Amino acid sequence: MGDRLTVTSGAFGQERVTPPVRRTRRRRLKSKTIWGYVFVSPAILSLLIFAAGPILFTLWVSLHNWNLIEPVSTMPYVGLDNYRYLLMKDSVFRQAMRNTVVFTLFGVSINTVFGLLGALLLNTSLRGRLVWRTLFFLPMVTAPLALGMMWAVLLNKNYGLINILLTGLGLPRQPFLASTHQALACIIAIAVYQYVGYYIIIYLAGLQGIPQDYYDAAAVDGANSVQSFWHVTLPLLRPVLLFILVTNTIGALQVFDIVFAATTGVAAETSGGGPAGSTMVVVLHMYNTAFKFFRMGRAAAMAVLLGAIIFVVTFIQLRFLREKA
Repeated sequence: MGDRLTVTSGAFGQERVTPPVRRTRRRRLKSKTIWGYVFVSPAILSLLIFAAGPILFTLWVSLHNWNLIEPVSTMPYVGLDNYRYLLMKDSVFRQAMRNTVVFTLFGVSINTVFGLLGALLLNTSLRGRLVWRTLFFLPMVTAPLALGMMWAVLLNKNYGLINILLTGLGLPRQPFLASTHQALACIIAIAVYQYVGYYIIIYLAGLQGIPQDYYDAAAVDGANSVQSFWHVTLPLLRPVLLFILVTNTIGALQVFDIVFAATTGVAAETSGGGPAGSTMVVVLHMYNTAFKFFRMGRAAAMAVLLGAIIFVVTFIQLRFLREKA
């Protein structure tokens, strides 16, 4: 009678619901699904506008020559010429890619190891742990541009505080950022100084989330502190380690602000990416190509290549570390 609930006895005493009630439930479920899409549509729309849209536009620009002045509709189509130029003719891009890879390998490795060591230290009964946490995290809240300019002054070969301390100790002055052999190492050190405190806090949160019962069970089995670290701490920190490796690698491959601030201006006594391109990285070369030389097509091609590299590296990290997690 209408959509009234009617229960009939089926085989083996099982109850079944009449079809009208099932149709009513399907209509209610469909209505809930529609409202669910309505509620998530703003997030999906913003993702399409602010993420997918720029990505597609970048891909399109990378196939054209555009000087940022003429209308987009009139820029000439060049196909894959921008990619061929970058990979075969642009020596600055190849040097920038090498510097970026070196920066990423050393920066990520040092941050990962030093972050874990700092977290292990702060996870003990160290006096003044809150003060130490604050000191470690303090560089993270400093703007990278301000931090780069500060270190450019400190590392200046003529009047920098570091060289003043060295000469006071009877040691020779060092060129630091003005040297083709030391500049990239200085940039890596600045990046580690800024971000290692952040990774210490992340590691510390992971360490404090490990139940003490695991360590008690390991102690009962006769494990010492080193064995507990290798067989209890590290395996349980794999999700944290994965997060740190992925986010640190993505950030390192996109480094720009520290290099730009530390190697540009009077304090650094060198031009951006200098000296002699020893600190030139991909994003800085992309910036110069786009906003100094107005070659937006080549800059967009660099962005596409760098995005592809980041995707591949991230996929590999997730693939291999997740299997063991």
